Amino acid sequence: MTDDSDRASDDRWQQLNKCPQCGTDMQRETAVGERIGLYYRCPTHGRFRYSWDADRLEPVGDLE
Repeated sequence: MTDDSDRASDDRWQQLNKCPQCGTDMQRETAVGERIGLYYRCPTHGRFRYSWDADRLEPVGDLE
């Protein structure tokens, strides 16, 4: 493996920590109960979930 592939992985992971709408750092939420997946919260734009199928962050509604 090369350092380039490691760097690309790090860059991709950092993209998941940024809001896709405004670029603000997001807080990762812990998985609780039946919620499975990677969930993030932007203070401005709300909650996002990483979609393995689409390979991107998608907006989701707030918990009730």
